[in-house]
Amino acid sequence: MEKEAQLPKKQNVPRLVLIAVILVALMIGGGTIGSLITTGKAKEWITSFNKKEVETILVPQAEFLVNLQSNDSSLDDFLKIEMSVETTGEENGTILTEKAAIVRDAIISVLRNKSTANIFDESEGVLVIKQEIILKINQSLGSEVASDLYITNIVMQ
Repeated sequence: MEKEAQLPKKQNVPRLVLIAVILVALMIGGGTIGSLITTGKAKEWITSFNKKEVETILVPQAEFLVNLQSNDSSLDDFLKIEMSVETTGEENGTILTEKAAIVRDAIISVLRNKSTANIFDESEGVLVIKQEIILKINQSLGSEVASDLYITNIVMQ
C-alpha cells in the first residue's frame, strides 16, 4: 500500500486536451464542409477532379482567295485569308483532315456571301464571320467537330 501512495496519480489533463483538440478540429471541418455544400462549391470541387484534360488540335487550312460580293459590278473586291480550325481530340482532327474538301467548301460558301462592308462585323468583340464559319463547318460535317477558328492572315481589297 505504501508503494501505491508513493506513485503519482495519472493526470487526466492531457487526455482532456486531446479530446478538446479533436472536437475543435471536427467542428472546424464540419463547418467548412457545411459551408461548401450550401454554397455549391463542393460540387464544383468534386467535378473538377472528374474532368479530363481535353486535347485541342489546330488543323491549318490552305490559303483562301475569294471574290467578295460587290454593290458595284465594276469593282473586283477580293479577300485573301488563312486560318486554322480548332477541334478537340485526334478523331475530330482526322475528320477535318480527311474531309478537307468539305471543310474548304463550307468556308468558301460563307466567305462568298460577304462584302467589304460586313467582313469585319463584330459581335461581343468577336468577328461574326468566325462563328458563321464554325457553324457552317459543323453543319457540313454533320457533327460538332470545329470548336474555334483562328484567323492567321487576312488581306482585303
